[in-house]
Amino acid sequence: MKTIYHILLFVIVGLIACKNGPDNYKPRSIGAPGEVLVVVDSQYWTTRAGKSIRELVDLDFPALPQSESMFRKTHITSGSFENHFKTYRNILVVNIDSTNIASRIDYRRDIWALNQQIIEFYVADEAEFVELFNHSTDDIQKYFYNGDIQALVKAYKKNPASVGRHVKAKYGFDIAFPKGYKLKKDTSNFSWYVFDRLESQQGLLVYEWDLDSVKSMEPRDLLSLRNEILHQEVPGSVEGSFMTTEDRFSVLLDRPKFGGVRWIELRGLWRVQGDFMGGPFVSYFYKDVRNNRLVMLDGYVYAPRKQNKALYVREVEAMIKSFKMEVLTASNN
Repeated sequence: MKTIYHILLFVIVGLIACKNGPDNYKPRSIGAPGEVLVVVDSQYWTTRAGKSIRELVDLDFPALPQSESMFRKTHITSGSFENHFKTYRNILVVNIDSTNIASRIDYRRDIWALNQQIIEFYVADEAEFVELFNHSTDDIQKYFYNGDIQALVKAYKKNPASVGRHVKAKYGFDIAFPKGYKLKKDTSNFSWYVFDRLESQQGLLVYEWDLDSVKSMEPRDLLSLRNEILHQEVPGSVEGSFMTTEDRFSVLLDRPKFGGVRWIELRGLWRVQGDFMGGPFVSYFYKDVRNNRLVMLDGYVYAPRKQNKALYVREVEAMIKSFKMEVLTASNN
């Protein structure tokens, strides 16, 4: 009897520990990057509130050859928001109730699952929600998008491909490659890594210039440097063909900060001069003053038959944003 008592006691203590334990006991979030669960009652989904939400999630993903929405949405009512729905990766909850005296937005993470982003609105009526939501669209978009990127970075770092050791040995910084990436080409200042899947390819190009040879950090000049390297190092499948920037579409500019340093981001479309190939790319430039070099990390996607190129772009972007270098200086920021 004492043995049975001790076994039962051990089981009860274990169950309590699991219930009150750390985040390790939460399930993984479900849904692919870019998927958003919208929780709002049906009476508001068909009116101004729902229209505002749809306008945000249906925005075009930037710099793709075909139109794709920034997010893929699933709508449920508040009464259905339970069980597995609470483990979605990205959740937007709208609470419209006259008892909500002060309007507010709560941004929370990992409440019901790991790698989860939750945004909750508390408002008294629909008009207050529409006003608050429309003033917060940039923050909402960045919160979900960056949360997805960071979740991918965590996954890559947990089980990285061995090719990352090549980057570390040659360039002195870390990049966490997902499994499947291989070194395709390696020259003195250039490396080309690829991940071939069925009818698609994702790639990372790494190049470094001596800063003394770089005349300008203006985006147009960086784009010219990029095109020179693509011409020299990235041939197409047809003899004499080479990768270049598609100049019939605008290249988008941003200046994000990740890995502890400030970058210049160029996002657009690439094509192969002399062949029928193309797709989206995102390129990052970092002025590494300490090591007297300009670093380019360029991720591209080739997936002509795939419908969800936005996901592939997120994946190469996350790989680049896993960048880490141990010694950084204030002059790099």
